Amino acid sequence: MNRILQALVVSLTILTPDIIYANQSETASDQKVDVVDSAKIEDAADTAQAQDDSQIVVIVNPTPEQILSLDKQILSPETLDEGMQEEASSPEEVEETEVPVLTTFDIPMTTNEKVEIYIHYFTNRIRDKFSTWLGRSEMYLPMMKKTFREKGLPEDLTYLVLIESGFNNRAYSRAKATGQWQFMKGTGKRYGLRIDRWIDERRDPEKATEAAAEYLGDLYGLFNDWHLAAAGYNAGEGKIGRAIKKYKTVDFWQLSQPKNKYLRRETKDYVPKLIAAAMIAKEPAKYGFDDIEYDPSIAYEKVTISRIMDLREVASAAECSLEDIQILNPALKTKFTPPNYPDFELNVPMGKKEILEDKLASIAGVSEKVALREVGPEKNSLSRKKSSRAKRVQAQSVSMETASKKIISYIVKEGETLWGIAAKYSVDVRHLASWNNLRNHHQLKTGQRLNIYVGRDTGKKVS
Repeated sequence: MNRILQALVVSLTILTPDIIYANQSETASDQKVDVVDSAKIEDAADTAQAQDDSQIVVIVNPTPEQILSLDKQILSPETLDEGMQEEASSPEEVEETEVPVLTTFDIPMTTNEKVEIYIHYFTNRIRDKFSTWLGRSEMYLPMMKKTFREKGLPEDLTYLVLIESGFNNRAYSRAKATGQWQFMKGTGKRYGLRIDRWIDERRDPEKATEAAAEYLGDLYGLFNDWHLAAAGYNAGEGKIGRAIKKYKTVDFWQLSQPKNKYLRRETKDYVPKLIAAAMIAKEPAKYGFDDIEYDPSIAYEKVTISRIMDLREVASAAECSLEDIQILNPALKTKFTPPNYPDFELNVPMGKKEILEDKLASIAGVSEKVALREVGPEKNSLSRKKSSRAKRVQAQSVSMETASKKIISYIVKEGETLWGIAAKYSVDVRHLASWNNLRNHHQLKTGQRLNIYVGRDTGKKVS
């Protein structure tokens, strides 16, 4: 019984350290104990039904070794009578305690003022929108996390989609990025996404996720840091690389200091937004989102179609609606499957695969010419023609203008800009760029030779 009371007091000491004060440096037998509230000790002894001759040994603020030693003594079979052993082993008498599970993340989770700002922004300023995004997330997150896991990437990177598009396949930015992962056309093609008048695989959840995982993996390979990889996803690897070189640091938080102006504010805010979004998405109730209605994961089957087919006929054969097919295949831009895509996989509602495959051979194919008649001219083709004509007219006018002028050859010196050279010779910077086929005004290099058309009476010398 004495040992039991020892353990009882140890527990009281741990849970309510204000009961007693003692010098831990003394041994347990020599400690002088000042009981602040002796009633608590007496109540504990009464609860344990201590005998009158029982001795209470108080160990104040015990060390882990002392606790372990006592536990071994208490639980030793020799110290328990048979009835007490039965009571201790009875499952009905065991009180279960629920241990809270701490939320874990597999990307670095830095909490700072910027992160707090975006937590407030998501939970207050755009609460309704963010709630909608969270509700839509479960349609795609299981697939996305599985893809990232299989490629050895942190699953929490998938929360980038929350801040990129809100899990909207048809999201479209002013910079002409599109899809849930907001790929630019060039980057999408670089990572194997087909983009043409028939299909835009940036809007295909699976294919775009595969491409995003590859891109983020490559970015991590360049920077060996997930914060920098995420920032590179937003700004491009070149921009981040140049920022690192300029400021001589590989710490994202240093690169994004207000005094460092090279990175755009959007890029500086990108990582804080990701961290804030991930924190809320993993514990929505903690941040007041306790009424989210999550959409179920999208379930579908795949059917390989090797020729152009009218989706209306496909839907009829699969015994579903055209809308069902279009919802499951957001990458398709027309009502036809894409030409020259022999292994194209069409998503169909669950249970419709066998039905469609049985009838596939009987569905008449459509020629690309016939499909084009219904699809009509490619979007923006007229504007491109106008743009092309405008460029030809501009080139002709520049040619007529330069015909009466003298051409000089200029060698670019270190630190010179196109604007500075244009001002030096009193010419239009746009003409100077056109004369030298410069699409980017920033691409001048030291030692580069430029052709400059000036008036015949100019006094400038060739450099």
